[in-house]
Amino acid sequence: MTRTAKTAIVIGGYAAAIAAGVLAGQLYDWEMARKPYDTSGGMYAGGEMLQSLAAFLLVSLVPTGVWLWSLRRHIRFWNGLAMVSVAFAAAGVVAVLLQVVMRGPAPGGALMWLELFAVAQWLGVPIWLATFALCAWIAPTPDARRKLLVAVGLEAVVAVVALVHFLGAAMPF
Repeated sequence: MTRTAKTAIVIGGYAAAIAAGVLAGQLYDWEMARKPYDTSGGMYAGGEMLQSLAAFLLVSLVPTGVWLWSLRRHIRFWNGLAMVSVAFAAAGVVAVLLQVVMRGPAPGGALMWLELFAVAQWLGVPIWLATFALCAWIAPTPDARRKLLVAVGLEAVVAVVALVHFLGAAMPF
C-alpha cells in the first residue's frame, strides 16, 4: 500500500471519528430535549461533551492503530516515542509520590502544576498503561519495546500508589 493510501485511510478514519462524536452529541441533545426542562444547562452540556468525546475516542482507536502500524519501519520514531514515554511515566511517578508526601494544597507555581499532573496520572493510569503496553507490542525493535515496557512498569507503580492512597483514605481506621 502506498504512503498516500495509508495517509488517506488515517485521515478518513479521523474524519469518521469526528463525525461519530458530532452524531453522538446530537443524539444526546435529542434525548435530553425529550426530558423535562431543568435549570442544569451546564450538566447537560457536560453530558453532551462526555458522550461526544467517548464516541470520538472509541472510533479514533482504529485510525490511530493503523497509523502506528504503518510507522513500524521508522525506527527513530519508535525510539523517540519510547524515550518520551519513559520520561512521561517517570515524571508521573515523581508527581504522584510528591502528592502523597505533601499534605494540603500546593503553595502555587510549579508545585501546583505538578499536583495537577499527579491527578491526571492517577485518573489516566489505565489509559497510559494500555497505551504503553500496546505500543510495546507494536514496537519494531527490542530496544524500543524494552523502553516502553519500562514505561508500563512505571505506570504500574503509579497505579499501585493510587490504589494504596485511595483505599487508605477509604479505610475507617
